[in-house]
Amino acid sequence: MIDADSSISHMKGALFILFYSPVKTGTILKRCCKLKSAYFTNPLAAGLMTQTTPKPFRRCITASYSQYKLATSVSLGGMLEIYDFLIYGLMASYIAENFFPAEDHITSLLNTLATFAMGYLTRPLGGIVFGHFGDRYGRKKTFTFSIFLMAVTTALMGCLPGWHSIGAAAPVMMILLRLLQGFSLGGEIPGAITYLSETAPERRGLVIGILFLVIMIGVSFGTFVNGMLEMHLPAEDMKEWGWRVPFWVGGSLGVISYHIRKHFSESGFFDALDQTRAQASIPIVLLFTQHTRGVICGLMTIGLCGATVTTYSVYMPGFLSSLLGFPREAIAWNTALAFLMLSPLCLICGILSDLINHKLILGIMAVVIATTAWPAFQYFASPDAELNKIMLICGLLVASASGTLPPLLISFFPTEIRYTGIATCYNTGFAIFGGIAPFTSTLLAKYSDNTSGPAMYLTLMAVISLIALFIPWPNVMLTTNQYDEAS
Repeated sequence: MIDADSSISHMKGALFILFYSPVKTGTILKRCCKLKSAYFTNPLAAGLMTQTTPKPFRRCITASYSQYKLATSVSLGGMLEIYDFLIYGLMASYIAENFFPAEDHITSLLNTLATFAMGYLTRPLGGIVFGHFGDRYGRKKTFTFSIFLMAVTTALMGCLPGWHSIGAAAPVMMILLRLLQGFSLGGEIPGAITYLSETAPERRGLVIGILFLVIMIGVSFGTFVNGMLEMHLPAEDMKEWGWRVPFWVGGSLGVISYHIRKHFSESGFFDALDQTRAQASIPIVLLFTQHTRGVICGLMTIGLCGATVTTYSVYMPGFLSSLLGFPREAIAWNTALAFLMLSPLCLICGILSDLINHKLILGIMAVVIATTAWPAFQYFASPDAELNKIMLICGLLVASASGTLPPLLISFFPTEIRYTGIATCYNTGFAIFGGIAPFTSTLLAKYSDNTSGPAMYLTLMAVISLIALFIPWPNVMLTTNQYDEAS
């Protein structure tokens, strides 16, 4: 290791040669530039610093134009992926009629929602695979491929013939494509979170807030497309072919987003890690052997987020139309408007996550979700309920959970396993606690004759997430191999 005095001597020598030697000046300049780059991205790799505990980045609530542009470009891909994934839930009633016919409408819908949950169950596997390649070979390549895979599977779902055309092969193929959708989504949002946090570490709450702001717009976009179709197409046409249109739209836009992502640069933190050759050979093994507490805290945090977001966004259209009798077209329009209006709240909550103690954020969100679930669903089922107010309540809770909870994952894992750690926690949390939310809520409502079934589930999830407050949280700085304990 070279100390500070030695490094100064080296730089003096380099300057002497630069100004007094008539040959190879260009080569020396290139080496000096590389030395400067290595120093600012990873001083340890440059050999100019001894290993000491770094000071945390100063938090900012503003960003440069280039950082806003990059965050928006990355987020557009996330928006399209979430649109592609959630459009299945929005079209659940039509898919049920075409692929899972049954005499009892609720049973048919339950079969469709069970397939919806299967898409969540493959997300952890996708997270492990994409996380491995992202931590070994780069963030950019992996989450660029993920959107390409999502675009292809979504377009194919829109082209599948139904049960009446090919029989039992139809639901089997739909399930397989749904599994591939979940697999690709497993690498998308965690990859975007990792990439953005490493390209703007001092503004990570802000840029991740932008990501989830745009993702909420994706939910709004999906419901907008659904509403347009419900308004302009008769019910018979929607059942026959209209439900396919959103899948074709998502597949086409996904291909465009893939070409945009091909021009991104790699994360600076991963480049610095590559210089030190510090990538974990098998990131998932290192994750569970050395960072168990980070995994537990991440699962509790994202479990609450997954249950809240899935219940109040994906599950609500089917709940309101099938169980409460609200018209589908009105649900679609009110959802699109409410989510669009409240999406900036994700950005505000993301900024707050940079300024407020993380344990306090989780505790507040758990209490808010638990205490609002029962009165919210009692109001939804009341005769005086207004659809616009219902969707404003849903949008408010979705935006709050999306903006505050995912940024907490970043400080749980070091650079060499960050993609894998975030992907494992994010996808497993959504798979276990979010994927089963629609099915469990519908089941509770069916067998208890109680429309507050989703409130029971959300309250239980809020209580479970509070367990994380009693565990010492990891606090990993956004640099390589620096790991401190949080109080």
